[in-house]
Amino acid sequence: MYSFNGRFNNRLDDKNRIRIPAKFKAELGADYKLAFAPGNCIYVLPQNEYRKILDGFGEASFFDAEKQEAIAAFTGMVYDVTEDNQGRIVIPSELKEYAQIDKDIVITGAAAYLRIEAAERFAERTKGVNMADVFARLNAIGKGE
Repeated sequence: MYSFNGRFNNRLDDKNRIRIPAKFKAELGADYKLAFAPGNCIYVLPQNEYRKILDGFGEASFFDAEKQEAIAAFTGMVYDVTEDNQGRIVIPSELKEYAQIDKDIVITGAAAYLRIEAAERFAERTKGVNMADVFARLNAIGKGE
């Protein structure tokens, strides 16, 4: 189980590269993925979490076109990550465009994975957050709602 928490402001360099913060990097490991995510953000998935997602597809029949289409749509939007010799990764242009990232980003821990999003979107999304509502939603998760 991973325990990614906290957030870091970061900035893409001129070649669309970033460094994953050391606090996250240690637990993320060397083999991780970038993926399209809801809300115009990017998920950073440790290999074990990605494997859980794939395992969650169960025994989808090869002949079930609808399920196979959904699986292909998801896996086709996942990128393998390769770090350069300075520990930087490139945000693929397709992901950068989808997440509407210009330069400034926020990397947020989300328990089992990380989220990367444009700093402007993060500020907009979190402006006026009501913590009582957040706790109510978290309480509902624990009850299977």
